Amino acid sequence: MTPEQLKASILQYAVEGKLVKQNPNDEPASELLKKIKNEKAKLVKEGKINKERAVRPVKEEEKDGVLPTGWTYTRFQNISLFTTDYVANGSFKTLREHTHKYKEKNYALFVRTMDLSANFKSNLTYIDKDSYDFLSKSKLFGGELILPNIGGSIGKAFLMPNLNMPMSLAPNSIMVKFTEQVMNKYFSYFIQSPMGKSLLLNNKGGTATPKFSKTELRNMVLKLPPLEEQKRIVAKIEKLMPLVDEYAESYNRLQKIDNEFEDKLKQSVLQYAMEGKLVKQDPSDEPASELIKKIENEKAKLIKEGKIKKTKKLSAITDDEKPFDIPDSWEWVRLGEIGIVTSGGTPRKTEKSYWDDANIPWITPAVMSKAQNNIIFDNDNVGKINQKGLSNSSAQLISANSIVVSSRAPIGYINIVPFAYTTNQGCKSISTYAKVDNKYVYYAIKFSVPDMYKRASGTTFKEISGTRFGETVIPLPPLEEQKLIITKVEKLQSSIGELSK
Repeated sequence: MTPEQLKASILQYAVEGKLVKQNPNDEPASELLKKIKNEKAKLVKEGKINKERAVRPVKEEEKDGVLPTGWTYTRFQNISLFTTDYVANGSFKTLREHTHKYKEKNYALFVRTMDLSANFKSNLTYIDKDSYDFLSKSKLFGGELILPNIGGSIGKAFLMPNLNMPMSLAPNSIMVKFTEQVMNKYFSYFIQSPMGKSLLLNNKGGTATPKFSKTELRNMVLKLPPLEEQKRIVAKIEKLMPLVDEYAESYNRLQKIDNEFEDKLKQSVLQYAMEGKLVKQDPSDEPASELIKKIENEKAKLIKEGKIKKTKKLSAITDDEKPFDIPDSWEWVRLGEIGIVTSGGTPRKTEKSYWDDANIPWITPAVMSKAQNNIIFDNDNVGKINQKGLSNSSAQLISANSIVVSSRAPIGYINIVPFAYTTNQGCKSISTYAKVDNKYVYYAIKFSVPDMYKRASGTTFKEISGTRFGETVIPLPPLEEQKLIITKVEKLQSSIGELSK
């Protein structure tokens, strides 16, 4: 059970009368309603509040079961002294004309939902005295219950603090005042309960965005406990909530460990694989040094045939670049030695014509993020660019079965792409020579992502250049051992995935 579910269960038990025992000696809720009615009549007579239009009695079909002892069904209006909001002060036109807002401090604070959520810490809004006087029906003094009434904030409830300055309520919230201070707390918990939130959401009025009005709130049917039981419920909730917070801390720590477990275990498998500890070496395998010679011969042949360009020789790998020992039959190599590294690009001008009748897959880090559950790139939503767009960019067409790596925002998405494609500048690709298994190189790059981050540049966001990407150092086993490593890694990682589930 999540902390949110635990809190919801406690609040639901509370508003169903199951959190504390009923006391037959408590004055019943029906008597509380009479007292509230008398208090409202007194304040109306004194001119302190306006007389409200009576709400209809609760019908039998609006009741949903047997009530706990001493409880009664009623409508929200009957339990509150008054319920009001910003728009009670006039039409939208007059409100625009008479409400003047300021970001610098002024006469009164204009209280928004975001201010209540942030505990009034920053970015406050103020109104002048004329605006404050005009908004007479939504002045705040502290102690009111504030209910956001639109969108995802429905179900939240705030007790308004006294901030020792004039205050007025902004739009998108409703203010409620009760005769008893404990009712503020009880009904703040009621609104946050699954029952309370469900009642509010049922009043969304047929619009796409959930919203309820003060009229709909006033007509809402609820179960009212005796006042003394409300006090016991509030005391019990306030005793339990710190325990829920402690549970949340422990739960979140365990979730973090659980979420990291699969990734860390898979990375450990790759570590063993890259160190040559995952499968046994076969002394009859042709060593990687011979494999490198074959790669060099293949590269020379392709250069001679004009299929690839001759590139600058990469620097020798230093001992400092070798993070661990590898078997004698292996060799350390740079990515640029075992494949052709290609950087992406974007058309010089953003023209619609570059994307019309397009058939060349256009891979970006955003698209790659949706394809990370598989080694092989299989995202059906990949964009397309046409030959005109490709010709007007620094991007190149990359051969099928190449490896694409996101090189910024973020670094580290990796896929093998089974078709010819091109990319934007946020990606780098490597097309491995025939003498290397590209799936092994995929795992080697995946293992090397933390090293790439270290060697990336940039302040706003990190990026690894094509040159730096090509300089990435990986361990290279004999070709036959590469195949065994791939089989073992995939078997273990599949088992880890099942274990995590």
